[in-house]
Amino acid sequence: MRLIVSPLPITAPVPCELWRFPLDQYLPAAAIATLSADEVARARRFVFEADRHRFMAARAALRQLIGQRTGTSPAALRFATGRFGKPALATHDGLQFNLSHSGATGVLAMSTRIALGVDVEVVRPVPDADSLAAAYFAPAERAAIAACSANTRDTAFLRCWTRKEACLKAIGIGLNLATAGFDVGADADTRRVEIATADGIQRLWLRDVDAGDGLVVSLALCIDRAPAAQPSPTPMPTPAEESCA
Repeated sequence: MRLIVSPLPITAPVPCELWRFPLDQYLPAAAIATLSADEVARARRFVFEADRHRFMAARAALRQLIGQRTGTSPAALRFATGRFGKPALATHDGLQFNLSHSGATGVLAMSTRIALGVDVEVVRPVPDADSLAAAYFAPAERAAIAACSANTRDTAFLRCWTRKEACLKAIGIGLNLATAGFDVGADADTRRVEIATADGIQRLWLRDVDAGDGLVVSLALCIDRAPAAQPSPTPMPTPAEESCA
C-alpha cells in the first residue's frame, strides 16, 4: 500500500515538482519498514503519539516520492546533511529536494536542475507576531504587516515567515543568517530576492503556492550567485609611513 500524495501545480522558471501529503493518514507497516534506524529512533523521541506518527509519515512520504523519482527502493535511500544541516541525498547528486510540514500537512519540493527550499505553515493566530517581526523581519516587511487589517495580519505574518524560511532553506544556511537583512514581502506576489552571503550575492526566485484554505506555502529557487567582492589589497606603507606608525 502506497501513501497518499498529491501534486501541487507550480509554474516556475525551471522544472520542479511540488507534492502535498496528509500526515495523519494510515501508515502501513510496509511504509514504516522503509525508514532507517535513525529515523525510527528520532520518532521515538517524540512525547506524543500524534507527533511520532506525523514524523514517520513525513519521512515515509519523502522516501516514497524520492524513490519513485530516482528509481531507487525507498528503504535503500541514504541521506547526508550539509554544513548547516540541510538534508541531501548521499547518492543521486543531481536531485535537489526540501521537506516541510506543519500540523497535519507535509510538502515536498524536488528539482534536478536547481537548489530549492519550501516552507508550509497552518494559518493560525500568532500572539507574539509583533515581537517576532521586530526580531526577524526587515522594516518594509514590518510596515506591510502593520498595514494589514486585523483579520488578515496573522496570514500576512505567516506568509512572510514562510517566504523567509523557504529562501534560507534554498541556500542551505538556515537561521545562521540575519533574516532582517533581506526583504521577501508580506503579500503573495512572485519576486526576485537577493541575499548577501559569505560566498557572494545569492539571487532567488520566490513565490507562494496555492495549497488550499488554511495553509500558506512558499517556494524559493536559487537562480544564480554573484561572486563575493574581493577586498582591495592594502598598499605597502612607504618608509615615511612606517616611521610614523
